[in-house]
Amino acid sequence: MIYQRLLSFCAITLLIAMLPNWSMAADANNGKTLFLENCASCHNNDMVSDMTGPALYEAEDRWKKYPGAIYEWIRNSESLANSGNARAKIMVNWAASAMTPFESLEDAQIDDILEYIELKGSGALDKDKKGAGTDLTKGEDEEESNPLLGYTLVVVLLLAIALLGRYINSLTRLAQQNAGEVVSPEKSVMGILFGPSVVKLLIFVVVLVGGYTTVNNAIGLGRQQDYAPTQPVNFSHKIHAGDNGIDCQYCHDGARRSRHSVIPASNTCINCHANIQKGSKDGTKELIKVYAASGFNPMSNSYLPEDMSEAERAEVYKKWLRKTYDKEWKENETAVNRMIDEQLASVAGTYNKPIEWVRIHNLPDHVYFNHSQHVTVGKVKCETCHGEVSEMDVVKQHSPLSMGWCVNCHRQTEVQFRDGLNEGKKSPYMGEENKANAYYTDYQYYERYHNELKEGKRKGVTVEEIGGLECQKCHY
Repeated sequence: MIYQRLLSFCAITLLIAMLPNWSMAADANNGKTLFLENCASCHNNDMVSDMTGPALYEAEDRWKKYPGAIYEWIRNSESLANSGNARAKIMVNWAASAMTPFESLEDAQIDDILEYIELKGSGALDKDKKGAGTDLTKGEDEEESNPLLGYTLVVVLLLAIALLGRYINSLTRLAQQNAGEVVSPEKSVMGILFGPSVVKLLIFVVVLVGGYTTVNNAIGLGRQQDYAPTQPVNFSHKIHAGDNGIDCQYCHDGARRSRHSVIPASNTCINCHANIQKGSKDGTKELIKVYAASGFNPMSNSYLPEDMSEAERAEVYKKWLRKTYDKEWKENETAVNRMIDEQLASVAGTYNKPIEWVRIHNLPDHVYFNHSQHVTVGKVKCETCHGEVSEMDVVKQHSPLSMGWCVNCHRQTEVQFRDGLNEGKKSPYMGEENKANAYYTDYQYYERYHNELKEGKRKGVTVEEIGGLECQKCHY
């Protein structure tokens, strides 16, 4: 019996030694999630560039002179600065905006975030440009490693178990012989590998790995962070919102006045593209899709009659394309005609039909979210949830949009009552500082908070304190 226990102990020890990356991967993934939930709205995700907050790569090294202070800084930067910490006093004045306190974060969670920052900043987590959704815990070394090594280790482990089992079996038989007992039959290698001890170990491993996988997949069920689908029109937010500075709410007008931000109708595009008839990146290739969907005639700056046939519409756009590329047509008639035919083929069957955009951000049916409550009342920036869309050619889901992510935001975000008490103190989540917000100034329920702020009894009011964590706010 003691030898069987020894065999099981050795097998489990070898198994654990082979799988050290389990805990490391979990830490890196957890650090990524925590970073996106708490830090990404102010700090650049490449870790080496400044944004609202400074670049975070090698932050641990910069705080090494003050052991443990980095944890205090993350939880409450102003408190640490007021305590006299030299580095905190410098960093608290890095930008005009004050760092949001994260008092609910534990040391282990902060360690996970710091690990993710270091790996991301060093380039170890860089993924393939096309690999949206790739596991970011896989570094360059792992991506280039040969899977044959893993299989070899498994074979070595099995051989070690078999040899150790044979040796233990021989010792057991020898002990039985010396004691005058009935000698047990000699076990074969296969008998050892499929013996009760090994089978129990395998069952334990299957249950452990299966449970871990099931829980992980259950947590991520329905989530699609980094989802970046191909859209029917190759629309670049970088060109429109970034290079040309078009305000988000010019196109997504519903965000300020309704529950939904709305997908703009193709007629909204015509407001600009009635005059801008050639894209800076794709020429007419994508614009013809917008014209065809809206029924707009770019030659006459008017809309085509609804009863016009598809063939007649195609002829209108063919003339427009021929006119647009007149110079190129004279130089290479064959190539331009081929391009015109390809663009007309791309819009066949889509005339006067809405563009079927692929939805990216999607909450479960049992979740209520109101854009106007956040954008108009809360003054939350679009980038807080959607990331730096102005830098995205292809839009992706920036945030996890999980319940925990929303709850953390409500716990940490201070409501700006905008009665002059917050003058000079900006919040990274808010825009238009110190502009009166009647929702908070006129509602009698909030009077006690205003009084407590004036009396110095509190420094601020979070969304949680005005009912932001009540179940019925989002589920009813």
